[in-house]
Amino acid sequence: MLLLPTASLALPVAAQGLPLSGAINRSGKMRALSQRLSKAYVQATLNVLPDRARDIQAASRQLLTTSLSDLGAGSLAADTRRLLQALDRDCQGLLEIVSTPRRDTLEVARSADVVLEAADRLTKAFETQSQQGNAKIVNVAGRQRMLSQRAARAYFLVAAGHDTPAVRTQLANARNEFNQGLATLQAASISTPAIRNELELARSQWLFYESALGKTASADALQTVATTSERVFEVMDNLTSLYDAALRDLLG
Repeated sequence: MLLLPTASLALPVAAQGLPLSGAINRSGKMRALSQRLSKAYVQATLNVLPDRARDIQAASRQLLTTSLSDLGAGSLAADTRRLLQALDRDCQGLLEIVSTPRRDTLEVARSADVVLEAADRLTKAFETQSQQGNAKIVNVAGRQRMLSQRAARAYFLVAAGHDTPAVRTQLANARNEFNQGLATLQAASISTPAIRNELELARSQWLFYESALGKTASADALQTVATTSERVFEVMDNLTSLYDAALRDLLG
């Protein structure tokens, strides 16, 4: 368990050297990492690009740990710190589960979703603290990363024998919410040439990915979902960082 320092004074930044836009980005990415880690776990059980799946698990575990450390490094409001401490506990539970071989994939998914919810509460708390209305767009863009991984995980769960209405609903909702998120980003007032270019790349990659998600699982379809989900994740991660930088410029 990470030992997070306590503090009662809220500073203009979320943590030492980490502005609120960066905290929104970082905690928001933890939502995606929870889904990415669990996606890769299910992917490995299906023997779909297993070496790559294990690499993704290792990278996601490391990023979850360093993100907790970075977010907890400075002074936070008491309520925000409690949310961070709750997220810390939930992350430790997920990391313990995925470190044990042959855990039930639904158990892994449920634990990841607990982390998702905790990270979402923290992200919203950081967004509320911001005095800049455009901070919401960093959250929206960051949420797209999570949805790209959640959709793939649901697809893999179906292929792993968990073809239930709940899992099918997860997949459908993730696809619908991703499309809604793209529309929100497209209409956002905060924009730069780099953001517009990355948005176009995101739209084209999503079209290819969503087409794969609509196909019946086969060896080729599973590999396509595995690779395209990673491409969309990377594009949306880049786009979130661009919105983060644009917001910092607005705040001067």
